Amino acid sequence: MRPHPMLVLAGHPAVPAVETFLEPGRIGGFVIVPSLIGAEAAQGALRIQDGEVPEGLPPPAVDAVKPVFNWHQMQRWNVSEASPHGSESSREPSFLERYRWRVIALTAAVLVQTLLIAFLLHERQMRRKAEVEARNQLSQLAHINRQATAGELSSSIAHELNQPLGSILTNAESAELILGSPTPDLQEVREIISDIKRDDQRASEVIRRMRSLLKRAPFEKKEIDLNQTMREAFDFLKLQASARNVAIYLQTSPQTLRVQGDPVQLQQVILNLVVNSMDAMAKMPYGRTIIGRTDVNGAASAVISISDSGPGIPPDRLNEIFDPFFTTKEQGMGIGLSIARTIVLAHSGQIWAENQSGGGAVFHLSLPLAA
Repeated sequence: MRPHPMLVLAGHPAVPAVETFLEPGRIGGFVIVPSLIGAEAAQGALRIQDGEVPEGLPPPAVDAVKPVFNWHQMQRWNVSEASPHGSESSREPSFLERYRWRVIALTAAVLVQTLLIAFLLHERQMRRKAEVEARNQLSQLAHINRQATAGELSSSIAHELNQPLGSILTNAESAELILGSPTPDLQEVREIISDIKRDDQRASEVIRRMRSLLKRAPFEKKEIDLNQTMREAFDFLKLQASARNVAIYLQTSPQTLRVQGDPVQLQQVILNLVVNSMDAMAKMPYGRTIIGRTDVNGAASAVISISDSGPGIPPDRLNEIFDPFFTTKEQGMGIGLSIARTIVLAHSGQIWAENQSGGGAVFHLSLPLAA
């Protein structure tokens, strides 16, 4: 609002005589405050209305002259707020002055929230670091267990590898003799070469399975066919089972079972369970049988079952067989089933054991199907 032209002197602040002249643009000073005079007059009028005689009323004692200043004009003329001591000012309180405690409370709440968010982010980072460290330790422990399993199966693996290599040598010598004859039978040589190729592929498959079992790789989930994983594990164990006089059978689901998992570590779980069943039947004179099955449990999970015809598990030990370093073997370390459970849990699955009504034990593991 522009100041009234009659209330401002050229180049100087104007001093009013009455408080009502402050608003148009004067800076202020000792002015008459009409509101105080009006309040005193109103009190006298009320007393007269109540029946008092006007002549009996005391003379006005209100001090209607006060030092009052216009805050906006003080800023305009660069007058310090501290200069007019003991005076009143028309300055409106600032936002911080008006809402001081609310601002303090809001600032404290934001600060606490910021600290809480920082703490949660730190906890999340530490949890991820712990998960990565746990996976690395799991991979190392699983690698050690695979080496121990390979050591137990080393004689069978060597025998399985020697068979195709021996066949290759025999076929090569036979081909050499045929080609050295005056009239070599080329058709028979072709058949021998075909046998050599087949035996070479068989030996390569043995080496591939060994490298897959013994390689040290980080835990990595990918979509795999659980039926194929079971087939490869049982193919790997066929010769070992034959050497121990154990008949193993595999019954896979006709439906393709796609799961998210690490194929090497899941094969290790199957190897541990089958080898454990073989060890459990070691003292049986005959009738040693292991059956592996894959099936679908509803629409959400796939189930692997490995059953044997052994003596079964003592009922009071069913809840302990997956504990670390628990074993019923004379030479066992007690980590095979513990590692199997750890691997299954890392795949968001479940593993449990029970005794069959007809004798023997059965191990089940359930894994969620891939979306």
